[in-house]
Amino acid sequence: MNKTQRLIQLMMAVNERMAFTTRELAEEFGVSERTMHRDLQELSEMGMPLYTEFGPHGGYRLLKKRMLPPILFTEQEAVAMFFAFQSLQFYGALPFAAESASALKKFYHYLPTDTRTRIDALQDRVSFWTPSRTQSSPFLEQLLEASIDGAALRIAYSSKEGITERTIQPIGIYSFNGYWYVPAFCFQKDRMLLFRADRIQSLEPAGEDHPAKDLKHLTILDWLTNDQAGLPAEPLKLRVSFTPAGVRAFERSNGMDGQLVLRDDGGGEFTTTMHPGNLKHFAQYFLSMGADARVEEPPEMVEWIRGQIASMSIAYGPIPPS
Repeated sequence: MNKTQRLIQLMMAVNERMAFTTRELAEEFGVSERTMHRDLQELSEMGMPLYTEFGPHGGYRLLKKRMLPPILFTEQEAVAMFFAFQSLQFYGALPFAAESASALKKFYHYLPTDTRTRIDALQDRVSFWTPSRTQSSPFLEQLLEASIDGAALRIAYSSKEGITERTIQPIGIYSFNGYWYVPAFCFQKDRMLLFRADRIQSLEPAGEDHPAKDLKHLTILDWLTNDQAGLPAEPLKLRVSFTPAGVRAFERSNGMDGQLVLRDDGGGEFTTTMHPGNLKHFAQYFLSMGADARVEEPPEMVEWIRGQIASMSIAYGPIPPS
């Protein structure tokens, strides 16, 4: 095994072990301890975050941020990675945003000139438009990690009641119409609720006061498809009528499964089923379309929208005579 191959294999071994001694690795790779010490020094100079622990039980330890071994990509695979990142360019907040930008910068730097030229052309020819939002969502990474680890979080949440303290356990995050949403179990309400990530003002681990629940059977895909993985609620029928302009707007931004039947005048009617927990979320979406969308059922959504319109009428006052 030549030195380059040994360093790559060593990088993989170190990533797996996290803690080790020079003697252990020297025996495994069949080299002297002095040679292994030099190899580890080279890995450290390459950026691998190693530190030394002294004493009878000392050795090397790898910090949390590990380095991956070199990976070979085809030109099309490289272009595909930038294509995927291009789809996220209009989001104001992304989990691991700094790390994504850093990784792509490194990746781009070592690409051949002609491949970089193709990627530059791609950026000028393809766009995934998402409404720009000014709201900051600084906790996306922590929310995502909590959902993966099954951990409960204590948050300060801004809603119409003001800023309240909640304890939640997220099952994931998703983006819709430029906002990030967090389906999570709320310990105060004892049920699943939907939270807006940009309304979370602060966040910290919940601690032992709220031991995590077993929510591994719940996935973000279950939530989005309204299946809800056995949550105790009957699905509601959703039926919405659209004007021709409403049909065009709905087709541009729709992420819902269902059937859209078009009329001769260009308008249409959309039908699907939804979980009651999503009622307010979708009601706000259809309300934002104004007169181009009219919810026919469920009646609970119709009443909620009527209440919002009545509140807006009070806020703006009667229409002055022309």
